[in-house]
Amino acid sequence: MTIKGYRVNDEMELYPGGAVLLTSENVLIVADLHLGCEAALEYEGLSIPRVQTRKIKQYLRRTIEQISPRRLVIAGDFKHNFARNLVQEWNDVSRFVAELRELVPIEAVRGNHDNYLGIILSEYGVPFRKELLIGGIRVAHGHSGDRRRCPSVIGHIHPSIRIRDKVGASVKDVCFLYDPGSEMLVLPALSLVASGLDVVRNVDSDRASPLLPETGLSSFLPIVFAQEKPLRFPPIGRLRELDQQG
Repeated sequence: MTIKGYRVNDEMELYPGGAVLLTSENVLIVADLHLGCEAALEYEGLSIPRVQTRKIKQYLRRTIEQISPRRLVIAGDFKHNFARNLVQEWNDVSRFVAELRELVPIEAVRGNHDNYLGIILSEYGVPFRKELLIGGIRVAHGHSGDRRRCPSVIGHIHPSIRIRDKVGASVKDVCFLYDPGSEMLVLPALSLVASGLDVVRNVDSDRASPLLPETGLSSFLPIVFAQEKPLRFPPIGRLRELDQQG
């Protein structure tokens, strides 16, 4: 099945699974892979199957083969552990780069979890920068930096929304967040382990990134893919009002 994208503006096309294509430059961007997260959790006493790197590679391979981008950019939090490169992180990042660079050149933007990542990437000649400017669009992780009035793509927040029906049943799903006014896009986390933050109920998410507008996330539109079809919801501010009304 050919995957279909959803354009939020002339330059950004969203895809199921968490990727965005910058159409004029033909650059594919994803964020928050958190490779090696399973090993980090094991140090905390929680054991889970080490499957997320394989599944992320499968997703990206399928997406790259269908879209044929000119570059792949990882917009921060490529790996998970802050303090050092765990063995699993070293192995997972190395295999990820070695396999996918056969399909497309890879670049990386530094995230707050990416301490010491440069040591691994340097072995493969993968560019590793604080942020990028691609066709006039700022690509940053979102954990640091200054607020600017320019189209941007960031990660870091791991956005999700919880959808409830009239009888109280609910389902939580990851989402893209797009603000038409600032032309800022927040990517969902590609990680299968790092859970998403419910940005409707967690108002602290308004301060999760210094790059967000002064009004926080209130004007951002959540976009969820359900069975490959995009669902566009009212702005976060309106969803919060409805949530308070019960």
